[in-house]
Amino acid sequence: HLLSLKLPYSNVDVRRPATDVGLRCLAAQLGRLNQLKELNLGSSRISGKLRQLLGDLQTPLESLELAFCYLLPGDFTFL
Repeated sequence: HLLSLKLPYSNVDVRRPATDVGLRCLAAQLGRLNQLKELNLGSSRISGKLRQLLGDLQTPLESLELAFCYLLPGDFTFL
């Protein structure tokens, strides 16, 4: 029944080769939070992987904080 989750400065760094498995695991777990309304991923290194990370969400978020995240055009297309 989690409504809000803050993961600022998380250790997700898509520049590391081994991160893909961890990113898929995190995405699957986020997808299980079917009542999540607010998500803060500020200062995370998720460039180009926003669709992979948030694509499993079951309901739309009311608030998504991505402060200091370097987003690529594909991330904005997904949003």
